[in-house]
Amino acid sequence: MLGSGEIDSVRDEIRVRSFAVDGATGASLFRIAERLATQPFDCAALHGVDAGDALALATRLDCGWAYRGQQALLWKSFFHAHEVHDRYLPSPLLRPFDRRGLLEVRGERNGKPLALVAAQFSTDRIWARELRFVRHALRSLCGETVLFLAHLPERFDRIGVADLGFVTLQRYDDRATFVRGSE
Repeated sequence: MLGSGEIDSVRDEIRVRSFAVDGATGASLFRIAERLATQPFDCAALHGVDAGDALALATRLDCGWAYRGQQALLWKSFFHAHEVHDRYLPSPLLRPFDRRGLLEVRGERNGKPLALVAAQFSTDRIWARELRFVRHALRSLCGETVLFLAHLPERFDRIGVADLGFVTLQRYDDRATFVRGSE
């Protein structure tokens, strides 16, 4: 059960940003860096970014970072990371090298557990297996969680993560950010 106001405290206290980079280079990455530098954020997710570009952005913004499979999580000093887990989502049949990752950073904020999670779904029909995998991983997390998802399946709103206690914080065309308060 969620305590009263727990989700609101996560929603109001953590400033999040999410960007679909999708192979952007040069000037496009510079614009993202400028937006992150001028708009205060506590944590951010970059979907479709190369590892070198994620490192360059993290270095320029002086923040912590983790990377897995074209997605990066960046965080400021409000969050103290303890462990990073990167896992592969189930691979599509007959395409063993087309792998998607689930990136999870566990740590603490103000002495309480907080997890930052990022995942991006495939654009074909195997998203149900991937969503099942992500939901299983989310069930194992305790405490506050910020979840960044990209390439949302068309029926995501029907299945989604609301029954796991997540509330939509930001929604874009094919990506969204969710938060869950402490349990």
